[in-house]
Amino acid sequence: MIKAAFFDIDGTLVGFKTHRVAESTWRAIERMRERGIKVIIASGRSMSEMQDELKGRFDAYVTMNGQLCFDAEGTYRDAHIDDGDVRVLVEQAREGLYDLYVMQGVRSFVNHRGPLVEELGRQVGLEYELGSLDMAFELPVYQFNVFGGPEVEDVFLSKTEHVVATRWNKLFCDVIPAEGGKDYGVRATLERYDIAPEEAVAFGDGENDLSMFDVVGTSVAMGNAWDIVKERASHITTDVDDDGIWNACVELRLV
Repeated sequence: MIKAAFFDIDGTLVGFKTHRVAESTWRAIERMRERGIKVIIASGRSMSEMQDELKGRFDAYVTMNGQLCFDAEGTYRDAHIDDGDVRVLVEQAREGLYDLYVMQGVRSFVNHRGPLVEELGRQVGLEYELGSLDMAFELPVYQFNVFGGPEVEDVFLSKTEHVVATRWNKLFCDVIPAEGGKDYGVRATLERYDIAPEEAVAFGDGENDLSMFDVVGTSVAMGNAWDIVKERASHITTDVDDDGIWNACVELRLV
């Protein structure tokens, strides 16, 4: 029996055409909640970046790839990036090695709106705020987005000690604590609600969803998911813009 459902946002809950949640997806979520299933966001986004329609309609939020997790009762996981590693990435961005998006929970900003940043904004329907890199030292950093292809990852990974990189988009990588990822956030959530892994299902489409697939009993890859995600999922549904969530929930008898 499924007692918890975890949902990625971009490419899973929210389509790339409308940047909104489909009516069929909301219908599936409402029916799951009526059946007592907890519905939980599990995203690389911070709360400040989420569409307004997503706020307050889920039981819990696993944000910034599992680094900051909370529900109506408060925060139950808080894991930020090592200060030394923050300094490395900030200094490399100052040198112009890549554009850097800094995510601090209550605020997020990019140091430069280069072509990759602008393209990502078009894809996900966001306009990234500019900010000084000095701001990265004022508050804990939970996640960075480093813009560039796979070749950029070794630029910072060779100089840092406590971070890893993961992706859901070819334009950039997410940089998170080595002891972090959606799996950490999902496990913390399951412990909070005393739910066993086999009683949980996760929906996703990108590489950063693979770790949460590993810690739940049922995993669903969207039709638009990366091939490696489909290979690792226990179920494959239709595209996000083709009622993918609803169709999966019907197949799994969750609605």
